[in-house]
Amino acid sequence: MRAALLIIALTFLLAFLAGTLVTIASDGINVLTVLSIGLIAVMAIGIFGALASGADRDE
Repeated sequence: MRAALLIIALTFLLAFLAGTLVTIASDGINVLTVLSIGLIAVMAIGIFGALASGADRDE
């Protein structure tokens, strides 16, 4: 289950990053692209941090 979530999250983040990089290539760096990269970084830290820490279940 974790592997599937990791693949979905990674695909989601890479799609947003690709869109941001295409925008940077065509229009250059501006405030919105910097905010976009910052938002992608915050989401990546949260998603991968949550998946890495795992759930402590007593089964």
